[in-house]
Amino acid sequence: MGKTIDVQGTKVYINGEGKSVIVMIHGWPDTHEIWQKQVDFFKRDFTCVTFTLPGFEKNDDGKYTLDDVVNRIKNIVDAVCPKSKAILMVHDWGCVFGYEYAMRYPDRIEKMVAIDVGDAASPEFEKTLSLKAKLMVFTYQFTLALGWLTKIDLVHKTVAKGLQAKSNFDNIHAGMGLPYAMRWLGANGGLKNMKQIEPTFPFFYIYALKKPFFFQTEKWLKELEKNPKNRVQAFNCAHWVMVEKADEFNTEVHKWLTN
Repeated sequence: MGKTIDVQGTKVYINGEGKSVIVMIHGWPDTHEIWQKQVDFFKRDFTCVTFTLPGFEKNDDGKYTLDDVVNRIKNIVDAVCPKSKAILMVHDWGCVFGYEYAMRYPDRIEKMVAIDVGDAASPEFEKTLSLKAKLMVFTYQFTLALGWLTKIDLVHKTVAKGLQAKSNFDNIHAGMGLPYAMRWLGANGGLKNMKQIEPTFPFFYIYALKKPFFFQTEKWLKELEKNPKNRVQAFNCAHWVMVEKADEFNTEVHKWLTN
């Protein structure tokens, strides 16, 4: 049986009693539930920590800024492993916010596993996108930003269905568009001055192959691979690698973490 603690109004779910703590941060349009297959697997050897990002719970209409989200992550990490470093496992927007936390507090990170969003904040990334890819990114992301602004849940449910999201659709609502509104509309202070991840800790980057475009550059992947402590691996599936290829993902990540 796991336990639940409260950190600044966020329910934090803790499972397992391993010495090392894995803090899992989801993306759009997910909640802490997206990590269930990882919790079931890793809780045998690790302590697994999951939570839902600010603004992603239904009826959570807080005016969160980038600093607010990063500080929430910081306070959760401090609460679950006050005397040790954490392993971060991040996906989608969880990568974006997790990277920002890691760059601000690198001394709190033991290792990091990042899924399907790499150096998307870098100037080099945009240069690699074709015009078609840029239009695709803008179309779905700006639509989600408008869905947040207009508070129309159906917008997010429709886009999620089109992208074959692996989320619990009952949980999907317009408020989950906050990160897109921050990016495209400058909501709540926007995402100005974000840092591109430059890991000083062991880093495992995993990305999906069945996609019309990628959220990382080849140059960035090659830079990661120069460090023998890092690893890069592609999976033959779509964006939700940890769900679609759960068994393979769990096995490979466990192998890397324990070696």
